Amino acid sequence: MTDLLEEARDGGDNVALGSRTRPSMGRRIMRGTGWTLISFGAVVLLYLFYLLVFTNLETGRAQASLLNQWELEFGDPNAALPGEDLGAGAGDTQPVEPGDAYAAMWFERDGQRIVHEDTLFVVEGVTLNHLRRGPGHFPDSPAPGSPGNVAISGHRTTYGAPFYNLNELEPGDEVHVVDRSLHEWVYEVAETRVVSPLDVWVVHDQDPRNVDLPTLTLTTCNPRFSAAQRLIVWAHLVEADADTADTEVAA
Repeated sequence: MTDLLEEARDGGDNVALGSRTRPSMGRRIMRGTGWTLISFGAVVLLYLFYLLVFTNLETGRAQASLLNQWELEFGDPNAALPGEDLGAGAGDTQPVEPGDAYAAMWFERDGQRIVHEDTLFVVEGVTLNHLRRGPGHFPDSPAPGSPGNVAISGHRTTYGAPFYNLNELEPGDEVHVVDRSLHEWVYEVAETRVVSPLDVWVVHDQDPRNVDLPTLTLTTCNPRFSAAQRLIVWAHLVEADADTADTEVAA
């Protein structure tokens, strides 16, 4: 009888021990899953940190290099002369090597810089490698100041995010574009629109708004941190002020 009781106790202990083992395995599985999720989250955070910080540093260095290149070859973009009369054509139509500085650009409202506080240097080309250096000029589109549709694309949230605040542009705002002959062309914003990435006509059509005016088209991803749509800004060339031109030339 005593042996039977001891056997029962041993069996009971074994059952209890087994019941404790099952939750322990479950905890190990949950713990392993938790560490996996934490590791995955850490990788995602590091990737986002790379996109939002290191790519900006990369583009910042590229823009500094383009500034040096521009000043050595062409001079100070902020000391450019006004462009010729409306539709007269750009002062420099020479081919530009892909990735090289194509133009300088900034945005103004009532004489104050908006969208981006610095002068942006536009490179020739719109591949991923080109856009890592700054906004890119579509090679098939005309030069600044020329008839037709000058098309420029730029990143919204990475690689310096040159067009992060492009949505802030309003009709009447100005886009200043300086070409390699150091002539400044002023475009007045006319319209902003959100389109599908498949609507490539916005950059390839030479008169996308059907207004028969020299046009500047700026394009970037929309909304921020997404490539689901494209934000488009259209602006039209403003006729140069002859009196201002004479004054600046004399100076």
